[in-house]
Amino acid sequence: MPHIGVVPEVTVHLLLRDGELLPAPHLLRDGPEAVRMIADLYAFPEPAAGSAHVRAMMNATLDGAIHGADGTSGPLRNPDDSLVFGVLRALTDVVLVGAGTVRVEDYSSVQGREGLLSPSRRPGGAARPALAVWSNSGDLPPTLDRRGGFYLIASPEAAADAGRRAGVDPEQVIPAATPAAAIHGLAARGLRAIQAEGGPSALGQLAAAGLLDELCLSTTHRTIGGPSSRVLHGPEHDQGWEQRSLLVGEHATIARYRRGR
Repeated sequence: MPHIGVVPEVTVHLLLRDGELLPAPHLLRDGPEAVRMIADLYAFPEPAAGSAHVRAMMNATLDGAIHGADGTSGPLRNPDDSLVFGVLRALTDVVLVGAGTVRVEDYSSVQGREGLLSPSRRPGGAARPALAVWSNSGDLPPTLDRRGGFYLIASPEAAADAGRRAGVDPEQVIPAATPAAAIHGLAARGLRAIQAEGGPSALGQLAAAGLLDELCLSTTHRTIGGPSSRVLHGPEHDQGWEQRSLLVGEHATIARYRRGR
């Protein structure tokens, strides 16, 4: 989300690229050159035929909170992760999110960084990313843009009713009994670069099923306490991750991990 008011100059230091420590930090100041470098750093790999590449992007505080006292991620946002988050949104074919998250966060637009929209950097080549929402009820905010690039994912038993309640055409509904079926349904529609943005239960299900290829985590340099959930909440699993890149700014530390082989 854009920051209101005067935004300070954003400066981040790239310390790790492609799994290798740089001899000296690379200074990136917000601007066209930095945006292109971050886009190259986070470019989606080409998935194998018929498959998809799934990236999780989440923000948390130093003490692990993913939202503030108001129940949203707004208090955690800062210029550093907003820079990277805007770039990542512009690279993905589809943003995948749970219904609980779209009810409390603003998903009226998922466009991404404007300077990367034309020509498109998305593997599918669309003008903007699609939005896919997991919901068996179809009870979604009226602010969501349901035209064209919008998909509803629901269990096969609930899909028809959920689609009608959500006000979407049948071809925009993806019946999926499992997380794997949801990812397959998106890939079958040409949406093979997938950015999952929560909530914790949705990410926990994807992680437990071995469907997350990347974790992109922004750690805001704050602590807030309270009862906030952590990034992943779901079935127990034990998965190793390899760190691929690291950006450090005044307000946040932004890391990218690849699932261990």
